[in-house]
Amino acid sequence: MIKQLVKVLNQVEGVDDYRIIERTEKSHQAFFVLSKLETTRLVETCEYQVTVYNRHNNLIGSSDFNLSHKVSNKELEKLIKDAVYAATFVSNKDFNLVNGQKKKSFKDAPFNDSFETITKKVYDIYTKYATPNLKFNAVELFYNELTTHVVNSKGVNLTKTNYNLEIESIPSYDGDNKVEIYKFDSYPVLDYDQIESNVKQALEDVKARYKAVKLPKIKKCDVILKDNDCGEFFESFIDDYSYRMVFSGATDKKPGDMLVDANAKTKLSITLAPSSKAKAFDNDGLLLKKFNVVDKGALTSYYGDNVMGQYLGIDPSGVPDEIQVKKGSKSLDSLKKGKYIEIIALSGIQIDVRGDYIGGEVRLGIYHNGEEEIPVSGFSFSGSFKNALNTLTTSKEIVKIKGYNGPKYLKIKNVSVM
Repeated sequence: MIKQLVKVLNQVEGVDDYRIIERTEKSHQAFFVLSKLETTRLVETCEYQVTVYNRHNNLIGSSDFNLSHKVSNKELEKLIKDAVYAATFVSNKDFNLVNGQKKKSFKDAPFNDSFETITKKVYDIYTKYATPNLKFNAVELFYNELTTHVVNSKGVNLTKTNYNLEIESIPSYDGDNKVEIYKFDSYPVLDYDQIESNVKQALEDVKARYKAVKLPKIKKCDVILKDNDCGEFFESFIDDYSYRMVFSGATDKKPGDMLVDANAKTKLSITLAPSSKAKAFDNDGLLLKKFNVVDKGALTSYYGDNVMGQYLGIDPSGVPDEIQVKKGSKSLDSLKKGKYIEIIALSGIQIDVRGDYIGGEVRLGIYHNGEEEIPVSGFSFSGSFKNALNTLTTSKEIVKIKGYNGPKYLKIKNVSVM
């Protein structure tokens, strides 16, 4: 359909530029209910996102439409004309689309095991630790092949293919009453050891949720974040130094400025990089490379997409899909000293760098009071983000998950809990 789209786009008056993103997904899926394989299936989808650009009065407007099925040239012409009309009502500062060089494809290697083998091994792992009252009520497995093809009116013609494994599950604990929690895990590489570790942790978590009580009355405490919450911490932190935030005037920091105090416990180094060979370009067709955003506690560069880079007069970096953070020197055992709350499930972490705030609502945590471990739920924490940065301790244990490769645990000192 790409050829048809390009042909008709070039014929419609008012189309000054265009971009087409073709997304094809082949998903092998398996569904288990109470340790029984209910069904397997193969789902294949293809969708086109078309963006039309129209220039008027030295400004530019754009409008999108999506296609998931074949259409005639006449139907396509109407969709494009409608998009042009809509774009005339949008007036932004003009910019140029990314210039293409030559047609190029990038592809990661598929997983070594077949879908049938993956399904069998995952099934064995998820049933290995089940007991009559501690088990998984449902497990859904998705082995995905994702292909993205970006074409624009300036010669961009790039394709990438990557693979991942996603598992959704419902672990449950049956006691005097029944408790269930939801787990979602995404694996960019096939790692059965990591899957097994996550399964054991999920069962521990649902059992802790069953036993959870109200947090004892304490005003201040250290907290330990892990896994996805660590990724969200760093993502929220560096978002303040994106082109978008700089353009809006939301940050006053410049490259070279220190972001932590001289006596900060950890001088962070944060890098953005493609997570694999196939993640070589973004949706604008901008080729991506690894670069530092923060180095030893100092801001080294802003980052962002093609449009905002041009607005700031900066050669656009693009936004690679993985945040990489240098591992720390402390083991988890070293972090687990004194009184602290290990956060298991957090309803998102909120960070306001300029407002000097960090906080979040905790659905499940483990309070370590120095003598025993107490599962707790239904509370929140908050504090100074500047203090969090200056007292931050990062673990030497690392984790690689979707969008994040860095310390598995972070310890933040002396936050308020309520």
